[in-house]
Amino acid sequence: MPGVLWATLSGIAFGFSQLSNRGVNRQAGALAATTAMVTAMLLALLVTVGIRGEIGLVTTIPPEAAAWFVAAALVHFLGGWTLFALSQQRIGPSRTASVLSINPVVAAVMAALVIDQRLRSITWLGVIVVTVGVAIVAMRNPSKVSTPAVGLTAVLAATLLFSISPLFVSFGLSRFDGALVGLLAGLAVTVPCMHISTRAITGQWVRLNRSMLPWLVLGGASAGLAVAAQWTAFDLIPVGAVVSLQQLSTPVVLFVGPALLSDRLERPDRRMLAGSVLILGGAIVVALFGRALE
Repeated sequence: MPGVLWATLSGIAFGFSQLSNRGVNRQAGALAATTAMVTAMLLALLVTVGIRGEIGLVTTIPPEAAAWFVAAALVHFLGGWTLFALSQQRIGPSRTASVLSINPVVAAVMAALVIDQRLRSITWLGVIVVTVGVAIVAMRNPSKVSTPAVGLTAVLAATLLFSISPLFVSFGLSRFDGALVGLLAGLAVTVPCMHISTRAITGQWVRLNRSMLPWLVLGGASAGLAVAAQWTAFDLIPVGAVVSLQQLSTPVVLFVGPALLSDRLERPDRRMLAGSVLILGGAIVVALFGRALE
């Protein structure tokens, strides 16, 4: 049960981090906003680990575990989030989210193939129902885009990377029992790489202004909590179950977003409500039956 609770907490926190990213994205490009959010996450983790008195534990991480943590962060944030931002720019947020909805299924398949985490049949049903729910929520009438192939390729690659990174986290946690400290080590390497990557792609460094500060504080805290809870859950329950429960972020975005972003256009319609019901129903199935392997 602790693993289910951590994964559920991760999904709720991810919802707030996505809304915060939208707030920053209103004042900066998608890639710059993503880099700023991950930087805020690193700062939030530094404060948290410092308060817990665990900064010194970073030096005790075995080299092999540290390598896996860094690889997980680079794959997920530098690779996955960069491609995700590129896809949003090329084919729009709705199409990107719709394709990304297959992430729970891909992650579960990858975990079954690589680390032999085979889910029960009923758990697979929950994973698929969650996936369908996210796809329904994300679907919009497609608009004309100039380079759809690039955007589609980017989001498919991002989905693959988002499914690979949990495996690296699992490898790291099998060698060092400390998700928060491991995440801090991974982000300490990843954040500078993201700033350099953003500079190379956009031609300028990330620039922040005071109006972004509230969003970055909320985003850094919620994203840090979300990823730390997610990594903790990876060590307790199957990857497919964690990634499925993480999709609870979608109802959070739908129902909290209109008030937090002061955007009436974000209010959920019947299609979004139907998708949310599927997400919640599938998540309940995963929570009840996804704690053990087949």
